[in-house]
Amino acid sequence: MKTTVLIIILLLAFSSCHSPQKGSNTQTEDKKAITAQLSQTTVPENSGQDTVSSQEEEYTETDDEGRIYNPYDFPLEVESIKALLGHDIVIDTKYFEDEYYPEGYTFTKITHKDTQIAFYDVLQGKHRAHITTPKLSVLGGIKIGAPKQEFLKAMHFRDANAEKFNIFNLMDEYGAMTFSFRKDTLFLIDGYYEEGD
Repeated sequence: MKTTVLIIILLLAFSSCHSPQKGSNTQTEDKKAITAQLSQTTVPENSGQDTVSSQEEEYTETDDEGRIYNPYDFPLEVESIKALLGHDIVIDTKYFEDEYYPEGYTFTKITHKDTQIAFYDVLQGKHRAHITTPKLSVLGGIKIGAPKQEFLKAMHFRDANAEKFNIFNLMDEYGAMTFSFRKDTLFLIDGYYEEGD
């Protein structure tokens, strides 16, 4: 943004140094072309150092303890989730049959505002979540709105300097969970697990 403003100021200063000839359409057309190029050229607000620092705000640790296999503090069942989120939910259930499960199984996706939980009824190691509500907790009480210090105390990360990060990734070979903080408050939990794919 600053670069664009600086270029415009320099352009105006340069054009004022050269007085235009009367009736010269070429100079006017050149100015219009340069102005059009300037209006199309934008510099991202987070350029330079900001981009580097935002990359440094992410912490990743391998989940050696198997915490993300079944991280939810509630059963992955429609009635249990409905009891936590209320009746203002959308339930999308699909039924499948294959050679491994000839009796069939279901894939359920539950949506509440911008929170979404998806899971299979017979495949415990396959689930996805996008949690933005404090009504659903994971990993022994971690929920939206939790202060970062409380989260760090519960997670026991190996890196003593983990508190400087705002995004925490916990992953293994089948899945990952991401905890995102804004102003030292947890505002988003994203996760998936795809064991057996």
